Amino acid sequence: MTIQPNVPYWLINVKHARGKDLSAQSIQGVGQEVAAMDLSGGDGQSIIAFEWHGGDNQKWLFEPTGNGTYHIKNFTANKYITFPDEPNDGKQVIATDGPREWEVRVGREDDDDSEPPSIRIFVPGTRQNLDLTNHGDITPGNPVQLWEQTPGKGQAWYFIQGK
Repeated sequence: MTIQPNVPYWLINVKHARGKDLSAQSIQGVGQEVAAMDLSGGDGQSIIAFEWHGGDNQKWLFEPTGNGTYHIKNFTANKYITFPDEPNDGKQVIATDGPREWEVRVGREDDDDSEPPSIRIFVPGTRQNLDLTNHGDITPGNPVQLWEQTPGKGQAWYFIQGK
């Protein structure tokens, strides 16, 4: 499975979602057990973990840049995932009006063919990728940050096509 351009996706953190039914029809059943990448309704800028409720603020569009990377835009806010300054471990990612390029790598965690493919989202040319802080802690409001790639599942995201 590959990312389709300009189609909305929910990004569900892999760490607590493995083995669960992640179809759009299952949101009510598993939503509180998994973390979706969420544009905060509180400040409209923070990108955080929040229980998967299926809202538009949890949907993301992948816009191809033409050079193998993507701009990642929130479905309704028309704000892009970015970060200030340089890509360092612990740098919180935020949403702003200006896009930033991201390298999206599709794979399977632990090469487990029984699981759906997942993605890791990198700053191009680096090992810095999107990471759910505190080793994939799904507590609502936990920020998404940059961190050097590790084998941890808190850096991998299932991409579920939105409605």
